[in-house]
Parts: sequence; structure tokens; C-alpha cells
Amino acid sequence: MSAVHTFWRTGILRRCPECGQTSMFNSFYGLHERCAVCGTRFESSSGEWLGGPPIGYAIGALVALALALIEGQWSPLGALGLPSTWTIAALSLVATVLCYRPAKAIWFALLYEWGFMARGDGPPTGAPPRAGR
Repeated sequence: MSAVHTFWRTGILRRCPECGQTSMFNSFYGLHERCAVCGTRFESSSGEWLGGPPIGYAIGALVALALALIEGQWSPLGALGLPSTWTIAALSLVATVLCYRPAKAIWFALLYEWGFMARGDGPPTGAPPRAGR
């Protein structure tokens, strides 16, 4: 399976990177401990979730940049009588929160592609998934 397919299945659809059959999430923020079908552990060690928030913040920053450029060029927020700085900040915050799950899933897709997700009860191998098969 290609890395693009893994990113699509895991990052966009938020499914298990190994089998693609089950959702990784049990709530808006929480992950299942492991895949119910193939047994892949989603968080093999504490702190693995730390890569998701920077990806989410980057998405929020890109939204803020895009909105600022649009406002600078055409002033749609000013035409509506909205304060542009606070509106852009609020919309980028909303984008950051809404993109948290995809950002976290993208991070786990990267961990999977780099071989840092454990299968079963063993530790992560550090080998990409194709090398372990």
C-alpha cells in the first residue's frame, strides 16, 4: 500500500492505518486503545499524541493566513461590518478545533508509515509496515 493511500485512509477517513476497517476514535478527542479487527495499537507509548496538535495549529494558521489575504484583497469582513482581526482569529480557532481529529489521524498515519506503531502486544519495530510483512 502506498503512503498516499495510508494518508487518505487514516488522515482523511480516520480509519486504522493497518486494515482500514475500523475508526481510530472512540470520542471527539479519544482514540481506541487498539484496532478491533487487526489489533494494531494506536498509542504504543505515552506522548505519541503530541504530534497531532502542531498539525492542527498549522491548519489553523493556514486558515488565518488565507482569511487575512482575502480580507486584505477584497475586504468581505469589513463590508459586513465585522472586526477583521477578531473574526479571523475566531475562525482560525474554530478551524483548529474542527481539524483536530484529522490532524491527529494524519500524525498517526505518519507514525504508521515510519514504523512507530505496534502490532499486537509487542513494541514498535521501527520498521516501515511493508518491511514487516
